[in-house]
Amino acid sequence: MTKTILIYFLSLIFFLVILPAITVASGLFLNKLLNLPQIVYLPYNWSLALIFIAFGAFWMGWSFYVLIKTGQGNPQEAFGKEILPAPKKLVTIGPYRYTRNPMGFGWFIIVAGIGIYLGSISVILIILPIVLMAVIFYLKYFEGKNLIKRFGDDYLRYRENVPLFIPGFVKKRHHDKN
Repeated sequence: MTKTILIYFLSLIFFLVILPAITVASGLFLNKLLNLPQIVYLPYNWSLALIFIAFGAFWMGWSFYVLIKTGQGNPQEAFGKEILPAPKKLVTIGPYRYTRNPMGFGWFIIVAGIGIYLGSISVILIILPIVLMAVIFYLKYFEGKNLIKRFGDDYLRYRENVPLFIPGFVKKRHHDKN
């Protein structure tokens, strides 16, 4: 139990503090380097950022809860290796009806909110798209393969019907293999 709590704590620190800080710092560095203006100004950036951050946090929390409650496992894995016991059941309800990676989607929205708060063009238009491509690569070539091994045809059917990352706004391409 102590190991599980420690891993959750370290994961929260990594995904909600360290990774966003690196993402935002990179964007702010590019803003300065390229002498780019702010995109949203006070007080509008606070309001808009709060909406984004709350929406992203909702998606992350909802998906985490549903994964543990329904899937009976933990979302902690890295490059196909379990850090904590993986979910025993394929979860296709709750936020998983809309996207195969609602936690990643939520995180992306939170960091976009931070970029809006800071008024950073680079965070929104340069850094986040690069991060999104890296996340999609990871999901397709590491996590997806692991889910196929674990859940077989059930996951393949699920994959055919649910978008990889952006919930319900993008139709699934039939030739996508993950």
